[in-house]
Amino acid sequence: MSTVLLFPTAKIRDTLEGYEKVLNKALPIKAAHKRDLPYAVADLSRTLTNERGGMRANYWSTPRTLSAYIRFFLPWNLYRLSWLLPQLHIPLKNGDTILDLGSGPLTFVQALWLSRPDLRNKDLTFICTDVAKKPMEHGRRIFEVMAGVEPGQGPWKIKLVRETLEKSLRHNHGRMALVTGANVLNELSANRGQTMEDRFFDLAHNMASACKEDGSVLFVEPGTRLGGKIIGLTREGLLEEGYRPLAPCPHDVECPMLDRSATSWCHFNMTADHAPKWLRDLTQRARMNRKNVSLSFLLATKADPEYAENVRVLSDPVIIPGRQQKARYACSNKGIALLHEAENFESGSLVNVEWPDKPRVDAKSGALEVFPSRR
Repeated sequence: MSTVLLFPTAKIRDTLEGYEKVLNKALPIKAAHKRDLPYAVADLSRTLTNERGGMRANYWSTPRTLSAYIRFFLPWNLYRLSWLLPQLHIPLKNGDTILDLGSGPLTFVQALWLSRPDLRNKDLTFICTDVAKKPMEHGRRIFEVMAGVEPGQGPWKIKLVRETLEKSLRHNHGRMALVTGANVLNELSANRGQTMEDRFFDLAHNMASACKEDGSVLFVEPGTRLGGKIIGLTREGLLEEGYRPLAPCPHDVECPMLDRSATSWCHFNMTADHAPKWLRDLTQRARMNRKNVSLSFLLATKADPEYAENVRVLSDPVIIPGRQQKARYACSNKGIALLHEAENFESGSLVNVEWPDKPRVDAKSGALEVFPSRR
């Protein structure tokens, strides 16, 4: 993720534009539910925003909430992931097995097929797990229609397993080329007598144990403060297991965003303007505002990456008094940096910099000031 795409590629956007027809073929919607859809989306959005824990099974409990999730939240998640996945180095080969935790309607499987056409003919096995079976069955049907394959056919083998996240990891010890999950970690809570740090350190241990020696771990969460913190805690736990971040982190030292004094969190924004028109229309009818979409993520492996003198851009442009060009906040191996002359760098950009011997400290944020490399 060095040269950042501003939005999904034209081919992916074309496929997403036709995704509504895929949904209608895979899961036809009744006329009454279609008329009610904007209101159902708004109601479900309030539920997902206000409640934590135990939600995953609940939003599949009625046709109304099922339609709202499948036709609104699923395609928006695909839009996010189809921006991110083409930019990540995820080496998968024939015979590999992927463990997808908290699969829901197979969001990650669909997004990978959308984003990585080079993988579509590879012999891959996806073990998709969730506490609710129905959404996975719906997701598999949608995937089959989108991929144009008959049930059980095609090079991708999809196995649906109903079980908890921890059991899935224990049952697949040492087998996985990739352990992944999308929008699942934020729904977890600490067990009784356990801190959130302990919970995610335990999960990180189990994630690492489920991987083969050359396996990778990839998790994507909403770009909220909670999502960013959870990704940071998972990263710290994986570091303890000998894993190193490949993206987005430009280093393997302590995450500066976990510092108690940090006022922001690690997340990346992308414009929503290139989402499918039908999805933007539904969003407007539901009276929801989607100018941007955001995510927090981590890709880690036991490989030993070489980290250069660069920073990862995190923020929108900020005005600096006394300077003509705007700056952006960024993550570095020295902590949070204030990157000057950064207005033209997009969120997520990896920028080569030249550190002065004694960097100035921004009085307002405490960030170290740095400039892009002139080389």
